[in-house]
Amino acid sequence: MKAVDFYKLPRAIQDRFVGSVMSGFPPAPILAAKGGTSTKLVWLGVSGASFVGIIVAARLGYGSLDSALSLHSAKALPLYLALVFGFAFGLVQAFARVVRERALPYTAGVYLFPACLIDARDDQFRVYETRDLASVDVQGAAIRVAFAGGAQFLFPLAKPETGKELVEQVQAARDRAMRAQATEDPKELVAVDPLHNPRFSSPVGPRDAYELRRPPWGKLGPAVAAGVAVVMGPALWLVRNSGSDKTMYARATQANDSEAYRLYLAHGDAFKGEVGDILLPRSELRDAEKVGTVESLLAYKASHPGSKIPTEVAASIRKAMLEELEKAKQPGTLAALQDFSKRYPEHGVEPELGAAIHAVYSRELEAYKKKAPKKDAAATAFIERLFAHAEKHGPKVEVRFKRKAATSMERADQFILKTPTFMGVVTYPSRFFDDKHATVREAALGKSLATQFDGGLAAELFEVAVGPVVTDADLPEPKEPTLFITHVAEWSGHNYTSNRPRGSYIGVQFNFEATFVIPGEPKPYKFKSEVFKHAATHVLNNPDEPMLAPGQAEEKVYETMGQDAFEQFGKRLLANFFAPQK
Repeated sequence: MKAVDFYKLPRAIQDRFVGSVMSGFPPAPILAAKGGTSTKLVWLGVSGASFVGIIVAARLGYGSLDSALSLHSAKALPLYLALVFGFAFGLVQAFARVVRERALPYTAGVYLFPACLIDARDDQFRVYETRDLASVDVQGAAIRVAFAGGAQFLFPLAKPETGKELVEQVQAARDRAMRAQATEDPKELVAVDPLHNPRFSSPVGPRDAYELRRPPWGKLGPAVAAGVAVVMGPALWLVRNSGSDKTMYARATQANDSEAYRLYLAHGDAFKGEVGDILLPRSELRDAEKVGTVESLLAYKASHPGSKIPTEVAASIRKAMLEELEKAKQPGTLAALQDFSKRYPEHGVEPELGAAIHAVYSRELEAYKKKAPKKDAAATAFIERLFAHAEKHGPKVEVRFKRKAATSMERADQFILKTPTFMGVVTYPSRFFDDKHATVREAALGKSLATQFDGGLAAELFEVAVGPVVTDADLPEPKEPTLFITHVAEWSGHNYTSNRPRGSYIGVQFNFEATFVIPGEPKPYKFKSEVFKHAATHVLNNPDEPMLAPGQAEEKVYETMGQDAFEQFGKRLLANFFAPQK
């Protein structure tokens, strides 16, 4: 495809083309689809869309109290300018296109000649050579002409039955044009291509080329549209905002409630002084006095920082706060009181709220003391201090384990090595009392202790969780109340044998020391316990189970002993704090 400006062609070629399409002079077009471009319709569409845009923009939020667009800010002014410009410019351009199209010396359209197809719907030709034809076929009541590269055109048929004949005619004309181009026969080239420059032209015909005639205002279209936009855009914006403001004020005074006045203050402008100083305060005071809730009074106070009745407002708020506090005390839970404090951070009733919170802790402490065992007064005294700490500092309590290094497990390994029933290094006792096995036993005991303390004291007031293992040589200074459990497994000096499967085992003494510490208190609660466990070889005596291999049998025996010992210690420790459930 090549582009050709009709008005830049020589006059002889211009006359040949005009004569071909207007009078049928050779070469006459084989097919024609008359009609100009849709550009003028596009510009009319731009103008119409701009006009609709002006209406939509003007109506957007018009007179609406609850819309942020009820008054259009100066930021919207460019939109009005653009829309008015688009409306005016679209009309100017569409009219200019009509004038330009009517000024053409030929009828606008698409014309197919033997040598080329000329898209002459305006003065800027698009020329497609027929040697690049990809296909010519009949489609319904039209002939479709397609070129390599994807361009295709439809030519309507006056008589559909002539379609095949015209297709053959197009193909024959194309072949003729290709022969003419191959032989460079000047007569044939003139006969097949209206844009071919003949060697000779009429000596008496006009020599000057057709000139493009535009309306005198055509080049000034943007300036004309810009002038209309500069004048009409701001005026339209101002008139629209003024009408919207008056409509909002009328609607607010008709509703005569606080919400309507607040909305006007948020979005209106002209009557803000009257609404903000007189109408809204009156309405809000009426609302606050009728409702009488904390929220309504706080809202009134916040919206009237310069109130002339601060003493009365404070007294009303305090009265409402005390009523709300009484409602929060009714469930008898700390959560309800904390929720009250969160909802009203500036409640102003700190003494009363503190007394209510203390009453919850005191009630739960008394409930615990009624159920607590009597054998360990130190444990009960410690729990009293724990309640006092939780009331001041929060509910968190941790359970942490500390592992002591065993001093006798290597000797136990050497002893087992020398027994007749030794089954290899995989049966050394020390392998089953390392950090890996301790982690599993600690997790089970920690979960049990956390659950018992959390529920046994007061689930709402305490949050007991298992913390990280202590790796320091000494117990660290805790940030939260912490139950430290130090433990070690030592060889008791006993040994046992088994025949099914064959193996040697040791007895183990588990030494535990519990230290319950409250931060800032010098006196922790301490409890020690020693748990002896003989080899649990009974777990290997089930004839219905397959015989375990060396290492597997020891794993089962020693794990049973470890779990039992940790569980037994846990029960002993908890028995000092909680009476057994009946």
